[in-house]
Amino acid sequence: MAGIKLVVLARENLAAVLGAVHEASGALPRFEKEALLSQVVPLANRSFQKVAIHLDAQPIENQIRIRDTLIAEADSVAAYALVPAEGINVRVAVFDTDSTFINQEVIDEIAAYAGVKKEVAEITERAMQGELDFNAALRERVLLLKNLPATVLPEIRRNKLSFTNGAPEFAQWLKAQGAATYLLSGGFSYFTSSFCAELSLTGQFANELEIVDGRLTGKTLGAIVNRERKAALLKELATKHAAPLTATIAVGDGANDIDMAKTSGLGIAFCAKPALLKETFAAVFERDLRLIEHLISP
Repeated sequence: MAGIKLVVLARENLAAVLGAVHEASGALPRFEKEALLSQVVPLANRSFQKVAIHLDAQPIENQIRIRDTLIAEADSVAAYALVPAEGINVRVAVFDTDSTFINQEVIDEIAAYAGVKKEVAEITERAMQGELDFNAALRERVLLLKNLPATVLPEIRRNKLSFTNGAPEFAQWLKAQGAATYLLSGGFSYFTSSFCAELSLTGQFANELEIVDGRLTGKTLGAIVNRERKAALLKELATKHAAPLTATIAVGDGANDIDMAKTSGLGIAFCAKPALLKETFAAVFERDLRLIEHLISP
């Protein structure tokens, strides 16, 4: 088993965080020395302490202890990752869209125009927690939008949706490294295609709202982009770009992102629900996608 590297970006108390990891796992015999070798990472108006510690091969049980300790220390930890010791040369990066690449849940914003935001938001939250079947939850929510004029869609894009901090910059950084960038969304293609065009991303896959006579019918067209479909798309994209899965990353926030995260070379839980946090070995607890660059770069 090859060695791994633990990368931690801390808001504060880095030595205390590493001490907690060592107490839980015994994996960091020189954590105090490593803390002294930390570097300061400035980001916007914030700064973080970063440390990268090379570890001997760790059994999965120990990696789980490290992960669970860092999740418990999220008040002090901005981001962490357990990555291969040699690092990751990212060739394909895929992102969930709603609440990950953008700050909002698009379907909730559409629902506000239809007067059913509370009902739809409750279903959305339960689906993200993994409590509901995604396909059934999507059909139920979209049906509540029936007869809404399609003219609200561009208005929502203009006035209600915003990129997550660092999304444009991180996408640009990935492209500069030669990586392909995709949105894989359980949301809607009207919006993901707009985001893709605006930021010159490589591509996008999302659900298509059916529109007849200028109104939403309450249905979607084609196969639903659910958790299984996201994982399958990641495999297809890796093949398309002649990239091994070990050279891919997947960023998401909910249960719908579990399969693609576990399929990728590094699944990253971004301000995520517990369902995803417990299935990945990298997480960002601060709403800035640029932190991921500091997890995967040398």
